[in-house]
Amino acid sequence: MSNDNQKWVSIEVTSPVNFGDRITVGGAASSKEGLVTGFIGKERETVVVQFDETPNHSVTIKKELITDLKRQLIVVERLSSSKKSGQFRSKSRRR
Repeated sequence: MSNDNQKWVSIEVTSPVNFGDRITVGGAASSKEGLVTGFIGKERETVVVQFDETPNHSVTIKKELITDLKRQLIVVERLSSSKKSGQFRSKSRRR
């Protein structure tokens, strides 16, 4: 599921988890990575995850079990014009 062209940034584990975040569950020896696909509960205390090893199978886990949280870095490029807005005025005069 992981794509090398996407840039993922680690964020605080205590941050709110969003759809599309990547999480790691477990210790260093038995860690599993997956993609957040949903939530259960009013306070979003349970997270629905699709782990990379079983992409067609969803698993529910408690938020306390998350050991690493990553969010996709989104770069937005603004189209900037060197022209100022005042330069678009008509130069013709009414007579």
